[in-house]
Amino acid sequence: MLPRPFRVRWGTARHADSIWFVTDVPQPPAFEDDDAYERSLSDPAFWAPYARAALQAAGFPDDGEVTTHFPTTHVAALVGDHHLVKLHYEDWFGEDCFQTEREAYRMLAGRGLPIPELLAEGALYPDTAGWRWPFLVMTAMHGRSMRDLGDTLSAHERGGAADFVGVTLHALHGTPTRDGEYISVEEYADLIRTRMTRCHRDHELWGSLPPRFLQQIRDYVWAARDLLEPDERRTSLLHGYLHAGNVFLNGEGSAHEPLGIVDFNDAYEGDPHYDLVAIHVKAFGADKELLRRVLDAYGWGELGKKWPQRMMALMLAHDYDMVQPYAMRIPLEVDSLEELASLLWDLDTPGLP
Repeated sequence: MLPRPFRVRWGTARHADSIWFVTDVPQPPAFEDDDAYERSLSDPAFWAPYARAALQAAGFPDDGEVTTHFPTTHVAALVGDHHLVKLHYEDWFGEDCFQTEREAYRMLAGRGLPIPELLAEGALYPDTAGWRWPFLVMTAMHGRSMRDLGDTLSAHERGGAADFVGVTLHALHGTPTRDGEYISVEEYADLIRTRMTRCHRDHELWGSLPPRFLQQIRDYVWAARDLLEPDERRTSLLHGYLHAGNVFLNGEGSAHEPLGIVDFNDAYEGDPHYDLVAIHVKAFGADKELLRRVLDAYGWGELGKKWPQRMMALMLAHDYDMVQPYAMRIPLEVDSLEELASLLWDLDTPGLP
């Protein structure tokens, strides 16, 4: 059932120095549970009235077909050819994600990176006692994600994407940072210390890492603690979760060219190595040759003798499951995390089959 319009609450948005208002806002969306919300994310007809209301509140035209990106954490609705509306769901860390992303886009504004431009921010229900449904309005990122294109991409196209990610990541990491309420070294340090103490439990729950490795996690991460602690003199603005769904390409057939990156919900100021985990595992399928191309395009330099240990520990301590994409490719004869670290991260040895 589609939401019915009503005129009780006002949506508001900030666009440059102006504040816009709209009164024709649909009834607030309600879901029985998180599964119902997740199912709705692939239903553009359900979210179209809310996305259009956000554009009206920001003073932008709301005409054009509405499509939604899926899978995603928060509603990402493309309206017409020019605007993307992102609506943040309360129960999935909506406030943190909204504030983090708006801080990230403000830091990145005017830097010339291939990312959407933040045009406006606001809330559909600012005067309600319930969730206000904050939103961001951004320029549209056209093309298709690497995740959507999947195996249709040729080796040449994937290599070009790896080069692009390396160059873009270098520019992102070079962005001057200023401590904010949600993006700061302290937030990243707290994340890493929390993950070090609980990641073994999460891997048990996720169930991706084969059982023979589970009892090794705590000792492995603890032994690498000095490699995980952030050095405040060497921190960068991080994307936080640059997987294949956040890298966009444009083109047809076997002629796709990299276009841009999206989604800064998980941005941090922290160790640049952290960004490489999702890039290697979830953007490029743990392909060592593609990781080398990312690093070369970035200009990363010497990796150091402790590189495999550092990267394996960061992968285990990551805020998301970084094992599932390649879990079925781990050979049965590999039974220690040290061996797995070499298989995944040592660029001078063979990789996963």
